[in-house]
Amino acid sequence: MFNVAFLSDTGLKREHNEDSVLVNKESSTFIVADGMGGHEKGEVASRILVETFLAVPGSNFHANLGGEDDTVVPSSNIDDELNHCIELASDKMIQYSQEKRIESVIGTTVVGVKYISNIQAWVLFHLGDSRAYLFNENSLLQLTTDHSKHEAMRQKNISEEEILKTGKNVITKAVGNFKPYKLDIKYFTAKSGNIILLCSDGVSDLCDKDELLLLTIQYKNNLDFLCTQIKNLVYTRGAKDNLSIIAIEIS
Repeated sequence: MFNVAFLSDTGLKREHNEDSVLVNKESSTFIVADGMGGHEKGEVASRILVETFLAVPGSNFHANLGGEDDTVVPSSNIDDELNHCIELASDKMIQYSQEKRIESVIGTTVVGVKYISNIQAWVLFHLGDSRAYLFNENSLLQLTTDHSKHEAMRQKNISEEEILKTGKNVITKAVGNFKPYKLDIKYFTAKSGNIILLCSDGVSDLCDKDELLLLTIQYKNNLDFLCTQIKNLVYTRGAKDNLSIIAIEIS
């Protein structure tokens, strides 16, 4: 049904990779998580997140058939299960912080997709600034909106010059050792030849959408090489952060 390639890399400036990825074809679940909190803390947060989703049976995620014409109505069960995973991961991060006597905030972004077989559609969920894109023929659509102070300022039409003065891009939503946020969730369909790209901000901060589109068009028939070429582009620009990519081709 789909082909998948992925990579996760430390980059050129960081000593450790705090990103984690989940590629589970059996449950049709794919996730990129970008840990925050420094060595060990960020790594643990992102790992807890993907392990929590890995432990949830794929059979839990189903939509209901409803309506007089048997139209498909995605049930709240899917949204509830996804948010329950976030709550479980948050509880585990709180427990870890208490056991290790960590008083600072630790956490992780999450962007993921899951194929829901009985409605033949994908569910997309995210918190933070890790992104999802959909390649369709010769276009690349960004499916997520960053949960960040910079993005909030852009939505208010504040100038790029003023935005840059704020310094580091501050995340406004994540999963961590604090009260969990509700996921942003949406459903979409994809047809044969479409490619879903998931990536951490170590990629999107250094590669714009047009560049990702050109690389996808050029290497769409070799997903492993596509991931490598994206990584190579990030490296030419300093690879200041960890970087993770998952490419899923609908076949």
